[in-house]
Amino acid sequence: MSYLVGALYLIAVAGLVFFGIHRLKMVWSYGRASRDGRAGAVEPRELPLDPPRVCIQCPIYNEPLVVTGLLAVVASIEWDPEKLEVQLLDDSTDETTGLIERWLRAHPGQAGRFRHLRRSKRTGYKAGALAHGMANSGASFFAVFDADFRPRSDFLRVLMKAFADPGVGMVQARWDFSNRRASLLTRLQAVYLDAHFVVEQAARAGAGLFFNFNGTAGIWRREALVEAGGWSADTVTEDLDISYRAQMAGWRFVYRPDYPVCSELPEKVTAFKAQQARWTKGGVQVMRKLLPRLLRSRATLEVKIEGLFHLTIGFVHLFLVLFAIVFVPFLVLFGPTPGGLFWFVHPVVILGAGGSAVLFFLVGQYFRERRWFDLVLTLAGCPLILSFGLAMSLTCLGAVFAGLMTRGGEFVRTPKGGRQSDLGGGFAANRIRRPLWVLAGLEVGIAVLLMAGAIHFTLEGVPLVALMLLIKAGGFLLLIGWFLRETFELAKIPDRVEIIPILDS
Repeated sequence: MSYLVGALYLIAVAGLVFFGIHRLKMVWSYGRASRDGRAGAVEPRELPLDPPRVCIQCPIYNEPLVVTGLLAVVASIEWDPEKLEVQLLDDSTDETTGLIERWLRAHPGQAGRFRHLRRSKRTGYKAGALAHGMANSGASFFAVFDADFRPRSDFLRVLMKAFADPGVGMVQARWDFSNRRASLLTRLQAVYLDAHFVVEQAARAGAGLFFNFNGTAGIWRREALVEAGGWSADTVTEDLDISYRAQMAGWRFVYRPDYPVCSELPEKVTAFKAQQARWTKGGVQVMRKLLPRLLRSRATLEVKIEGLFHLTIGFVHLFLVLFAIVFVPFLVLFGPTPGGLFWFVHPVVILGAGGSAVLFFLVGQYFRERRWFDLVLTLAGCPLILSFGLAMSLTCLGAVFAGLMTRGGEFVRTPKGGRQSDLGGGFAANRIRRPLWVLAGLEVGIAVLLMAGAIHFTLEGVPLVALMLLIKAGGFLLLIGWFLRETFELAKIPDRVEIIPILDS
């Protein structure tokens, strides 16, 4: 038994160190790109005297709490009125459609540039809506905004300058979050996502590597979309899919970390899990679809290696879950300070896996606004940040298996609207699918295992190990507590049609 536990532990930590080294490479690449001025660098070119025709696409599905705010900010975007159209790609089945129609009637001076497009079926989900809108527009460029995004009025005037280079196919703005301080859950999410948008995206762009359109707050050249094969719904991350296809076709992308666009983070843990599961599942589907093609392409070796890391990142959750399961048995069997090979393994794990993640998050937090307070606060919260990430790995591991076994699937939108988001968009149901309860049961099981280990090492007189295990259990307990609270809240709401489809059954 001890040999099996030891082998599983080594496999888990080897996988974590493997992906941890990649995080360190991202931090190093970000530092190099920032030092050389290549992170988000754009030539200061002027817009042409005769600006091209631009279509702003707003894919909307059951967003009653945020849709009118979207209409107001999109209406204020500055561009030649003769060369701008706004498509409201509305697949809603609730009161959202009525809210849009009332807003358009109430603002006749602005409504002229809007087209309210409805489809009889939600075929292809978001990808299908974007493709439908593209087929109904003659624009040369397409800007995309999800319903919770709030671009500034100069969005097109600033970002369209990059397209003066005929080789640029897409420009992506950095996401920022208006409700990052709304709760502990949103603060944790902001730390994870800032590391992606501040560090990863800028590092890949600055090094000339492939990076992805994030589904919103970006602009596409029509020619790039067409040459890449258009929007496809055979994965649930259509943005990542078309990004790789376009870049393999030779189009260059530009990232603007200096231009943030505000959006909302989900304030419900069930919505957050749905979002993370979709992103993870879709990433694995894109890996299955495009990684062999990328490795056979004419891309440079560096681009292929980074693409391999990028498209397989979901598998880190396999190693996280394995680590969470075997860590306590390993410590009990081998002791908290084992000798032999494990004497070398432990410091490597601490630095390669845990240390790389901490550095990754710290760099993202500091360089977002260069405030020392954010750095200190993040450093103090790192034990909780890491334990919560460990707890979320169970949700994402289920999505990895779903991505390996399925093509496409339902695009599960993330409901927005602050604390009221559970009242609309199909997330208000007084029952939750069985897989979510199974998932919660597994989270409880791992939390109990970690707490049992904490009790064991407290009795053995090793309080530091006990504290470490208790902190790791804390992430699972947070998830479970939030899930149960939301379940009881939903039970008080009258029955609704839809339920939360996070994991494929």
